[in-house]
Amino acid sequence: MAMIVKTSNCLLLSTDQKKSESLWRDDPCFKFMFSLIGSMHYQSNRNDLTIAEQEFIVFNPHDRHRQLAVDDHKFLVELDAVFLKEAARAITGNDRELYFAQTSQKNPLIEQWVHFVQQYMLLEQGGSGSIEMFLDHSFAQLSLLLTKAAIGTHIPDMAADQFRTVQPALFQVMAALKADYQHAWTLDEMAAILGISKFQLAHLFKEKIGVSYSWLQLYRLVRAQELLIQTNRSITDIAYDCGFSSISSFNQLFKRLYGFSPRMFRQDASNKIK
Repeated sequence: MAMIVKTSNCLLLSTDQKKSESLWRDDPCFKFMFSLIGSMHYQSNRNDLTIAEQEFIVFNPHDRHRQLAVDDHKFLVELDAVFLKEAARAITGNDRELYFAQTSQKNPLIEQWVHFVQQYMLLEQGGSGSIEMFLDHSFAQLSLLLTKAAIGTHIPDMAADQFRTVQPALFQVMAALKADYQHAWTLDEMAAILGISKFQLAHLFKEKIGVSYSWLQLYRLVRAQELLIQTNRSITDIAYDCGFSSISSFNQLFKRLYGFSPRMFRQDASNKIK
């Protein structure tokens, strides 16, 4: 089964056709990929990516990528770049360039959004034709959720409040990591907060958040982004102050997730301010 619906600013594809795509894509839009069932496997020019069930990833405009395999079902939304950037600007109040981190993620609100839209599309298939109106509003909701919840250059912090009630144990760990993110945390120390083994903690993080215990590195990266923009401190100083073990590990993670260096990010932000 395949459903394709196009509106003025976006396109939605929901399909269980399992196929690989040998050709590389270089689309001018943001591409939101969500795995409803099974896993999806992609390759970009800097990462090999697996999106497990109920996880998502966002490709930025002109991120080169290709689909290697889809185990069961793919849910894809192509969001017009201008449309999403304007939504992000209105929500964040800043004019910085929007880039999402190229990593799989999980979020309970985004998961609920996908399942609601999927069910509505099945209900309206071959029906009244109101689906375009419904999706116009739904895509605005998705833009809001991605701006609020997805990791990217636009956020000053990584919100954990959405896990406070649905995953209170993980929220407890995330709160402790955020409070002392410069510390060289070991997995054993993280697990000790909940009194479980490090293997149980790693599984819990991956299952519920989609990024395993590397969540801490992503949080450090987000904190570093703000210091790159808001201060004139050296990049080396910022990297160490945010808990990275070396400047090379900071540079490598930044470039792997965004496709450019911290120095280029700072220069671009400086040009925007001017």
